[in-house]
Amino acid sequence: MSQSTTERDRVTVFHSRPDFTEALRVALEENGFSTRTAQLADIHDGTLDLPAFVASHKPALIVYDLPSPYERHWNVLRLLKDTASLKGATWLLTTTDKRALEAAMGVCGVVQIIGEPYGVPEVVEAVRKALPEK
Repeated sequence: MSQSTTERDRVTVFHSRPDFTEALRVALEENGFSTRTAQLADIHDGTLDLPAFVASHKPALIVYDLPSPYERHWNVLRLLKDTASLKGATWLLTTTDKRALEAAMGVCGVVQIIGEPYGVPEVVEAVRKALPEK
């Protein structure tokens, strides 16, 4: 594996749990991905300067957590996906209750959702599959 990071190796994690976020960042970096993280609460309340954050990292893939309440988080996700600086990214969605998410939001056929139980190795493998040239 090459030590240099290419544009397609850049992964951003937007998650609700700081412990999981840090464990995933470490695992992704151990697997050669340049990884930046942010907490969903910081995006939702405007604490994070999202345009600057994205511009500085230019992620190829975004791991995005969808916790309950699903409607609120789904609406934020839709807004983010429509943001010009994020339109080119691949999105990998995680949730702890896929069945509840699908019941609340309908079928989400264009994205991959990893349901409970999920952990760091499963998300890293999903990132590898989503960025298959790695």
